[in-house]
Amino acid sequence: LEILGRAITVDTADLIWHWFGVVGLLKDSSESAQYQQLDKIIELMGDRKMEAAEKELRLYLFENPSCTRGRMAAAAICLQKNQLHSAIEELNSVYLRQPNNTMALYALGYCYERLGQEAQAVEFYQDCLKFKNHLQLPRQRLAAIYFKNSQLEKTIAEYELLKNEYPDDISTLVTLGHLYIANARYAEAVETFNTAILIHPDNFHTEASDIDQLIREGRLDEALEQLEDLSETQSDRADLIMKKGDVLGMLGATAESVCQYEEAIRIRPDFLEATIKLGT
Repeated sequence: LEILGRAITVDTADLIWHWFGVVGLLKDSSESAQYQQLDKIIELMGDRKMEAAEKELRLYLFENPSCTRGRMAAAAICLQKNQLHSAIEELNSVYLRQPNNTMALYALGYCYERLGQEAQAVEFYQDCLKFKNHLQLPRQRLAAIYFKNSQLEKTIAEYELLKNEYPDDISTLVTLGHLYIANARYAEAVETFNTAILIHPDNFHTEASDIDQLIREGRLDEALEQLEDLSETQSDRADLIMKKGDVLGMLGATAESVCQYEEAIRIRPDFLEATIKLGT
């Protein structure tokens, strides 16, 4: 599930709690007592007092079983406790009443993906995007599922849509560039990387270019030496660790190369290029 890790590590329970802050609660005067009760429950959730929130919520839903916001709160508590099947039950209750609720749709996709039921996850992510095409998280997860199943064209299509929605997002541009390379679309990769460099020049290190030059000239031992020196002072640079893996692979040290790719992914779980190289 984490071969393309973007968005899967997002705390969906916390996301639902923030969603309450965005959509608010319906403050109908005739239901003010109901509103105040649910508001208190959500406040308890925000304070991470989950046991108290769950107790209050159980009573609330007994009296208001059709309240979609109450069901969303219940789903968040289930997710917090990693009770995915129970979360799905609560979210389905919302979905049946509000089929255009994008928070419920995304959370359902997330639950089904966590359970390994990718067909259902794809369906809910796609439904979510039908209502709000600009949403980033469901599109990232769609791309992740396609990538996991070696559907590079579909993965690229999702990242091209992400690039259109978020043209300045560096991670989207770099990921798309590497996907183009993986699919042998080199001209588009070059164009995408150039765009990324123009928009975010500070994210691209000059020392890496010097090392690339040494590699192109076949001076692999010198390149490896420079990479080791840089790694001592910049041990959290996943890109340098991956490049060290590249050089070790060129020198025939396959096992050591694999270890470097694994370390790069440990530092940056969403590091697509390292993931691709580890898989090949």
